[in-house]
Amino acid sequence: MHVGDYLVGLEHQKQHVICLLNVGSDDTIHMVGIHGIGGIGKTTLALSIYNLIAHQFEVSCFLENVRENSEKHGLTYLQRIILSKVVGEKNELTGVLEGISILQQRLQQKKLLLILADVNELEQLEALAGKHEWFGPSSRIIITTRDKRLLTCRGVERTYEVKGLNDKDAFELVRWNAFKNEFSPSYNNVLLAQVHVLERVVAYACGHPLALEVMGSHFYNKTLEQCIDALDRYERVPHKKIQTTLELSYNALQEEEKTVFLDIACCFKGYKLKRVEQILHAHHGHMMKEYINVLVEKSLIKIHY
Repeated sequence: MHVGDYLVGLEHQKQHVICLLNVGSDDTIHMVGIHGIGGIGKTTLALSIYNLIAHQFEVSCFLENVRENSEKHGLTYLQRIILSKVVGEKNELTGVLEGISILQQRLQQKKLLLILADVNELEQLEALAGKHEWFGPSSRIIITTRDKRLLTCRGVERTYEVKGLNDKDAFELVRWNAFKNEFSPSYNNVLLAQVHVLERVVAYACGHPLALEVMGSHFYNKTLEQCIDALDRYERVPHKKIQTTLELSYNALQEEEKTVFLDIACCFKGYKLKRVEQILHAHHGHMMKEYINVLVEKSLIKIHY
């Protein structure tokens, strides 16, 4: 499956997840969760792993955009896709419960690699990968999500949080998207003024691959002045594609969780955790610790100890 035109910074993360999968070790069925903020590269990482190990399985299925497709078409639509790809059946399911029953019967017969990309509701996991017992020996299931809590509730013990790119890899990604003519990680043929603009993008994006790709692509075939104007504008108001991707996580929050997030993002970034808890306690009481935990598990904030 097509992963991307130019990938950087994936190799170490890919090897880490492959170790968690432990393919070929025994007949045990393993589920592995890949989590992180929107646009950080979860699906790209899962695709790279899929291409690397799919040949070791009897059948494989990469189910993309679970959140979007379940909202548009329903869970039975996704259940039918799995049945079609894994066992070649095109069932007209009467409902999710029937789909669960048929999946449980059919998947037990296969050594399967199943990837569920962009899961955002527990009911999606229950309908598509309910229990280990659904699957044949040595099967592997990879779940990508923005919400680590889904993995915890589902009992997925092997998890990996996708990291942002380091500055070197981030510079290389934005440079390739901006120029597309120099593949080696160097400053060759890049003017010093252009280097400065690209370094501003690296600082702005904080290792976020989607932001780096969007900004770099926007600079393609632009003059230096146009690039600087665009960067000035996007430092004030993010590019619509970046904003929309990140807003999905925010919009999924409960109202109180949104309030706590905005308080932290606008007023308390860089504060010590204890001080933030003291301030928020006045309004939210003891629930503020739960709200903070939700924000951490959804990768919307990070706590540095």
